[in-house]
Amino acid sequence: MKFLVILISLTINYLWLKDFDRFDDSWFFRLRRLIEAAFSRLEIRAKISWLMPVASIYVLMLLSLLIVLQIFGGTFYGFITMLIHIWVLLVALDRTQPGKLANEFLSRWRRGDLQGTLLFLQEQGLFAKERVSRSGPEIYASFKEHLIYRCFEKMFIMIFSYLLAGAVGVLFAYVSYQLRDSHDEHQNEKQVNLIAGIIFILEWIPVRLLALTFCLVGNFVLCFDQLKPRFLDFTQRSNSADLHVYASCALSGMSVSGETAGVPFSAQIDPTATDVESERLAQAGELQALQALLERSQAIWLVVLAIFTLLGLQIV
Repeated sequence: MKFLVILISLTINYLWLKDFDRFDDSWFFRLRRLIEAAFSRLEIRAKISWLMPVASIYVLMLLSLLIVLQIFGGTFYGFITMLIHIWVLLVALDRTQPGKLANEFLSRWRRGDLQGTLLFLQEQGLFAKERVSRSGPEIYASFKEHLIYRCFEKMFIMIFSYLLAGAVGVLFAYVSYQLRDSHDEHQNEKQVNLIAGIIFILEWIPVRLLALTFCLVGNFVLCFDQLKPRFLDFTQRSNSADLHVYASCALSGMSVSGETAGVPFSAQIDPTATDVESERLAQAGELQALQALLERSQAIWLVVLAIFTLLGLQIV
């Protein structure tokens, strides 16, 4: 059932809901504030009082899902259960299609509208609003890095979590990332460190699997040389910069029909263009190549899952 649920969720996510934001996460932020306010009124003075709001959120969300699954388990031959799993995955998957995000960025980038590009990225939560003084190359490099990590966090992590622990695993990962994104500067440092540690554990295996996938669909030798020293490193958390390095290595030197070094023919340099226009066209080609790399990687994951399903093997 897992392959079918993932396939249906990705299809709905891409075909039906690709042109608008589906779910508003503000409810989670309000829930967190309510729970933290309730515990602050209790004035608990135990040494682990900082842990109780975070633990309560996990328990409340996961227990609610387990109760719903238990109530509807087996109803209509498991059809209701499958719908619940699909709904959980749709909530956790990215609000905006990566392709749409990249296209909207490129439409502004090609026009040279740096201010509009920066405002768009701030609206998407990719740039902090207080960091407004950025040059064009910084904006472009930062967007590529954030795009890769966003796809990893919102797509590959959720697929891996579902394969590992079903809808409960997806919800656990979703809550962890929401807790990370909803904190403010006054949050207890122990809470921040705890959530960062949980995310480190969540990401440790998937980031290596994604890097290996980049090796398979890109420049294997160069990408694997970057991955090999860090493959069994349990001390340092992989971040967006690491994924950007793996993706860049995978794309390095790639050449197919009509393309040069991963830059589509349509984006190759026009001799009559200015230096700035030529640079932007080349960067647009790089971004399109990056999109293709992420799409091929997702296809590889689905093919592998389909093979396991057809062979009747148990992943969990």
